[in-house]
Amino acid sequence: MRVLKTLAQTTVLGCAVSMIPAAAFAGGWSTEGIADYDLLFADGKFVVETQATYADRNVDFKNAKTSQNGGTAVTTDSDASDIAPNIAVFSGAVKVELLENLDLYARLNQSYLIREQPGFDWNGRYAIGETNADALGFDAMLSYKHEVSKGNFVRVFGGLRSVTVDYEQLSKTDGSRLGFGDLDTDINVDSERQYGYRIGAAFERPEIALRAMIAYESAIDLKLDGALNIQNLGSYDSVAKATLPQSIEAKIQTGIAPKWLATLGVKWTDWSVLDELAVDVAAPGLAAVGVDPRLGAIPGSVVRGLGYSDGWIVEAGVGHQLTEKLSVGSSVTWDKGIGGPYSDTYSLSLGGSYDFAKNVKFTLGGRAIYKTSGEGVYEIDKSALAGDSSVRTDYEYDSSWNFAVSSKLRVAF
Repeated sequence: MRVLKTLAQTTVLGCAVSMIPAAAFAGGWSTEGIADYDLLFADGKFVVETQATYADRNVDFKNAKTSQNGGTAVTTDSDASDIAPNIAVFSGAVKVELLENLDLYARLNQSYLIREQPGFDWNGRYAIGETNADALGFDAMLSYKHEVSKGNFVRVFGGLRSVTVDYEQLSKTDGSRLGFGDLDTDINVDSERQYGYRIGAAFERPEIALRAMIAYESAIDLKLDGALNIQNLGSYDSVAKATLPQSIEAKIQTGIAPKWLATLGVKWTDWSVLDELAVDVAAPGLAAVGVDPRLGAIPGSVVRGLGYSDGWIVEAGVGHQLTEKLSVGSSVTWDKGIGGPYSDTYSLSLGGSYDFAKNVKFTLGGRAIYKTSGEGVYEIDKSALAGDSSVRTDYEYDSSWNFAVSSKLRVAF
């Protein structure tokens, strides 16, 4: 019984074992790792948690070639440095015990984030100069825990997840046919709050720190409104549609020896559903074109091909409680690339958590990420009264090392 009691104490190691969201650095646009709502399972009637992660990213494009309307490839200025700027991700969550076996969980976070900035000097500027997107997510779930036999519990949970998205796509338009040079071009669209859901279940045996969990998150359909702006040609109302992918994840943790905890998790995300991002533009009609023929070049639609493949994350970790106040942990992660600038990554994280007081825990750790080499394409198709046009930029990038640091503060009452 003493061994079982000691094993049960290893439940406090969860923060130290898996504390940095792996998907903040690869695997598409999501910043959410595997079961990063572990606060749902925390002890305490009222628990608050905040987390901040900073990532130093290092990706350079090379050997870029651009063609327009199937013409001769453009090979000048074929490199773009630091296309993935450093990012910071923040979140805050709360867990409230409503009844003895019924809990409420709520979280505010940056669930999706895009920063692709090859710039406006490389030959791919006619396809993409920058892509920036910010999302504000809000989750709310209820969790019910039932003892099915002595010391064994089943938990079911579910609720809403929601998100708003601001999307910006900047590029240059070759204005030589219109009597101009390169024209600044940008698409700015944003969404109202859109909703999906999460459902899941877990089996728990606290005396050996065992928890096995599986969860499903639904896709979220987005409708975005805004404008297309082209230098010297005006601003035009625009709408876009996109689908944020569904996912399935599973995670198991268990005490393996006194004061030792092991974890294993896997997550699949349906990124292949995001095949393209299509923007419909309120382009000028024939009457306006008769007044100024240049307006015939305003596209009625702009379609960005994405062609992502499904994403997978696999993570294994181990934690050890050194003292009553100090725990340490480490994990290794494989994150399958989905295409474009998002290639496979392999990472190692090290962290520790310290109890400043009975109900105050601080966690700090770092992650070293090896990003594999890859290749991708930016492809933009435009349809206008003056005729359809397209821009295609193929590029490559070498393998690189990326780094991240994360901190977490949890307070229980």
